[in-house]
Amino acid sequence: MGDRSIIKMFKKASFVALALFVSQVSMADSTREVSIGQNSPSLPAAASRIANELGLFEKHNIKAKVVPMDNASVTTMGMISGSLDFATTAPTDVVVSQARGQKVVAVCSVYTGFAGVLVLSKAAAAKTGVSATAPVKDRLKALNGLLIASPSATSTYTFAYKSAAEAAGANIKFVYMSQPAMVAALESGSIQGFIAGSPVYARPIVAGSGVMWINGPKRELGDQYTPINALTLNARRDFAQDNQSLVKNLTAVYADLGKAVEERPAAVKAAILKLYPELDSKTVELIYATESQGFKAKPLTKADMAHEIAFVQKSGMPIQTEKLDPAAMIFP
Repeated sequence: MGDRSIIKMFKKASFVALALFVSQVSMADSTREVSIGQNSPSLPAAASRIANELGLFEKHNIKAKVVPMDNASVTTMGMISGSLDFATTAPTDVVVSQARGQKVVAVCSVYTGFAGVLVLSKAAAAKTGVSATAPVKDRLKALNGLLIASPSATSTYTFAYKSAAEAAGANIKFVYMSQPAMVAALESGSIQGFIAGSPVYARPIVAGSGVMWINGPKRELGDQYTPINALTLNARRDFAQDNQSLVKNLTAVYADLGKAVEERPAAVKAAILKLYPELDSKTVELIYATESQGFKAKPLTKADMAHEIAFVQKSGMPIQTEKLDPAAMIFP
């Protein structure tokens, strides 16, 4: 082989190596770091963490930092203040924020349906004199005067059960705390019941100290008293406007999660077991059968947000919602 051939091959190899290097640098440069607030340790709220475990953010050139928060109110304030780029909270948080003059929008649905399960202590359930299999209206009436824990005053759990109970003629005494604290409070007798998502609600039931009183995921409260979407990915409108390609990619991440639930259930269950090591496979199978469908989120619509506005109005929360535009609550 002559010198010219060697030089030619060297140049070609150098060009290929340079092209590969530039490609790798370009990919690294295009990867976007984002912070996403998670409003609770419940399984529905863990959608972002599950997606991370499955490599779905990486697939869309996103490096996601999922930040656990105490409740939806704290998560929303973190997003509004700029401490977080996005927040996974209920769409009702968008309603409440806009009613207060804060330009917050929902980007996409993360979890559809209603995830809140009301659990009573065995002692409190027995004292009501009502069966856990009685008609829902009777079970709601039995909650009158009971001390029930909920994540926050603006939680969809609070809105839903407050409205449904009042319609049945009952007045629940609410107290607010983080979901992980609810189990210990129930066991100590500090509260008589709590409203939580999985896997928190399952713990006292599995332990034999609690009774599932009303099953939110099975729509026992009815559509009238529950939101269409349990969780949405929310952001400040100005931030979403300035980062439209990022918003598009994030929407694709959660769409991919919905597909994974259908097409790769074993991988999703493995991710759940990794994130919740205290759960056994039997419990995960039970929860998955009941709640995994919620991750198959659909595009947000104006009708969805109109329903969420009406849902907040029914709660009796003292805010002005009459002038809110449902279409203005969705980005873009």
